Amino acid sequence: MKTLIRNFSYTFRRFFAASVLNIVGLSIAFSSFFVIMTQIDYDYNFNKGYKDYKKIFRVEVYSDNEWTEIAPRPILELISSSSPHILSSSIITYTVSYQDFNINGHIFNEKVQKGFGNFLETFQPQMLCGSTSNLNFPNMVLIPESMAIRFYGQIDVIGKSVTTENTTYIIGGVYKDFPKNSEFENNIFTQLPQKENQNKWGNWNYYCYLRLDHPNNVKEIEELSTQKLQKVDNNIKNLFDKTNPIRLTPLTETHFSAINKNNANRSTIYLLLSISLLIVIIASINFMNFSLAEAPMRIKSINTQKILGATADSLRQYLIIESVLISTISYIFALIILFIVKDTEIQELVTADLNLFHHPFLLLVTFILSLFMGALAGIYPSYYVTSFTPVLVIKGSLGLSPKGKTLRSSLICLQFFTSFVLIIAVAIMYSQGHYIYSSEYGYNKDNIIVGCMSKEAAAQTASVKNELNNISGVKGVSISYFALNSSDRYMNWERGTNEQRIQFDCLPVDYDFLQLMEIPIIEGRNFRPDDGDVYIFNEAARNKYPIIKINEKAGGYPVIGICKNIRYSSFRNNDYSQPLAFFVAGSDYKDRWWKWQQTINVRVSAGVNKIAIIQSLQKTMEKFTPGHDFNFRFMDEVLDANYRNELRFTKQILLFSLIAIAISLTGVFGLTMFESEYRRKEIGIRKIMGSSTRQILYMFNRRYILILTGCFIVAAPFGWWIGQHWLQGFAEKTPVTPWIFILSFLLVTLITMTTITVQSWKNANENPVNSIKTE
Repeated sequence: MKTLIRNFSYTFRRFFAASVLNIVGLSIAFSSFFVIMTQIDYDYNFNKGYKDYKKIFRVEVYSDNEWTEIAPRPILELISSSSPHILSSSIITYTVSYQDFNINGHIFNEKVQKGFGNFLETFQPQMLCGSTSNLNFPNMVLIPESMAIRFYGQIDVIGKSVTTENTTYIIGGVYKDFPKNSEFENNIFTQLPQKENQNKWGNWNYYCYLRLDHPNNVKEIEELSTQKLQKVDNNIKNLFDKTNPIRLTPLTETHFSAINKNNANRSTIYLLLSISLLIVIIASINFMNFSLAEAPMRIKSINTQKILGATADSLRQYLIIESVLISTISYIFALIILFIVKDTEIQELVTADLNLFHHPFLLLVTFILSLFMGALAGIYPSYYVTSFTPVLVIKGSLGLSPKGKTLRSSLICLQFFTSFVLIIAVAIMYSQGHYIYSSEYGYNKDNIIVGCMSKEAAAQTASVKNELNNISGVKGVSISYFALNSSDRYMNWERGTNEQRIQFDCLPVDYDFLQLMEIPIIEGRNFRPDDGDVYIFNEAARNKYPIIKINEKAGGYPVIGICKNIRYSSFRNNDYSQPLAFFVAGSDYKDRWWKWQQTINVRVSAGVNKIAIIQSLQKTMEKFTPGHDFNFRFMDEVLDANYRNELRFTKQILLFSLIAIAISLTGVFGLTMFESEYRRKEIGIRKIMGSSTRQILYMFNRRYILILTGCFIVAAPFGWWIGQHWLQGFAEKTPVTPWIFILSFLLVTLITMTTITVQSWKNANENPVNSIKTE
């Protein structure tokens, strides 16, 4: 063991630069592998934290030519009662609201989700105290363990009260926090009014989850539910398309469901897995190439040991152990890197927690991988440097065998292929991002700030608008239910029956909204201050439903205008074909339990100081609710939040692509070092025969240009395919131009040529007498 350590220490010091580059490359590769695997583990195990999760299913219905998980309460109750195999059902609102809770004089703004009755029974959370059955009682709430500790500093808080502006709730139970990768966040849960939308088939507002006695009974329940649906009134039955308009989706599949286009994608997971393995493989190839680059300086030493009695097997064993030791040291440095970056922006690249102690299994997998890759990377060099007879080694160099050269070229080709594929794919993704932010939206989103209303502010909207309009730099203010481009889905209304039936997304707004957003009216008129319970539809709605006419009723209320189509959700949807109505609520909605005054929209002057204006808006709004965070942000931030998954994935691919390219270039450095070391005599002779430094450098670069060109030709279709596959998640796609491929090729080629030139410069300028003499 002492001999092994002494020899390893000597080798490390003698080949210090190569050893450090090996450790750096492998450390980054192992840490990258761990980070990517945390994301894969997060997605793969999504929703598997619930008890008997395989028995839980989500209800989905087919209507208006598409599957949706949001449905009216009556059909969900019809499905829930269709079979004795259904042990429990949960009907829950698809929206989550924020409410201010007063706890011993302290205000907490928390998410609240509501459902009918004991809607958590289906998920069977671990109750630390109390029971989910308390949801059957009015004004009872369940809170998570983390919230109980935050509110009261303890878990046993049964019977304590939490107060909002209008209601005092009693805590009926504390549940153990759901895992982060779960369908539901750790919200406050409470019941809905029992009569809400009880027999209303037109209000599509709810999710439904079922717990079955056995997953094999899914088909039977779907058939029984469809049979019950066939017995209802024809006007209602016609709301649902297809022969079999009901399906149950396993809870583990909802995270990947194509219904919600913002969901995770299995192809993305497979791509990330492939990238993580490729990064490790590329780093191991570099490790091997550096070992081969050291061979000219080690062959004589190793074969001298053979002459002195060492066996080839013992020498190979030592070389493999040396390789494994370097890989193990790299693993330790990878842990240090992970510990350092876990609280940095790297954490923002993944939805999983990067805390090492939360992933013991992944740590073990990464360690085993490091041992395996270390051994694998050491096998070929160990056999290579011990394969020559001692006499031939002492007589001269045997480094450039055709087979060895072919293998090394193949390995470097794999690295270049991977780099080109990733760079092209990333370029396409970034082009789509630029397309999203630079395209026309049909309204003027520049200089728009949005914020969240408090209940006090919502009760006095006229005063809110007057106060905000008095701020220097504010050009206009409007109130709405939603912020434009903040979601893939908005409130969907179905109104009328038979020929009068229309279905559309509905955005409740005040009379100033369309003018503030500069949405053109193409027929009829805009809203007025005295309007109430009236619509302005978009062109798509009028084209789809001929009954929509100016100054006539459609969907239960008068239509006063038609506006141009706008992009109001995301590029994942085709908003230009989706019916949309802006709705000014009047007396019919005055006493509803939900309030539409949820969002403040402010247009400010161009060039205004962004930080200062947001501070002024916040300070002014605190006159209505002191200490409340109104979360003011510009529209760019709204778009960032809506495309969070795509932006995160693009940043992931970009980061790991750059890592792969950097490691690949390290491999080029090693291979160039290998060749220039073996070809010192040739370089010296060429210099004596009149070759210039420029010609010597051209000799080295020419071969790599040919390799790069061949790799690019093969890689370009794969990069294009990955980019196109990713673009399938968008209804509107950026055009893929030839410049993406040209610039990708030039980028990798330029960096590679620079690396080769820098590495070859020393030998190309060396005195030829010295190189020939040492040979």
